[in-house]
Amino acid sequence: MYAEILILGQLLSGPKHGYEIKKNIQEALGEEFEINNNLLYPALRRFLEMGAISKEVVKSEGKPARHVYLLTDTGEEIFHDMIRDFPSKLAANQSEFLVRVALFDRLEPDMRREILQKRQEVLQEKLKFYRRIENTHAQNPFVVEVIRFQKAQVEHELAWIEDLKQKMT
Repeated sequence: MYAEILILGQLLSGPKHGYEIKKNIQEALGEEFEINNNLLYPALRRFLEMGAISKEVVKSEGKPARHVYLLTDTGEEIFHDMIRDFPSKLAANQSEFLVRVALFDRLEPDMRREILQKRQEVLQEKLKFYRRIENTHAQNPFVVEVIRFQKAQVEHELAWIEDLKQKMT
């Protein structure tokens, strides 16, 4: 779902053609969030069918026509609904979480806090799990190292979430 959020989020700032959407997402968030053509263009077609976006064909002399996509009022509503839809299953997905944090400027403070809280709850459960299994794999030191690494990542993200909460107050 985060890819669709990113695509609509790009159109919030104005009309763009497909390549521009892809390029802007990658420049803003890096290769981990790269949107390929097999994802971008079917999503744009679905959004057109839903009335979330409209399309203009812009002709240039000596070049193929470009399709420029514009966000509609319906599309803006869909974007806001999608970004607010953050059940525990999505909160467990780091990419889903990070995309929403990257778009916090589009959300009211209460929704930001709710997203942070849901992610925090998921991470606290992960941390409990890692603590519980850490000692059960003592016979394999490399498994223990992987568990400790994952535990440290979760602890680091929890600290980051606390820092974000402090910055919002």
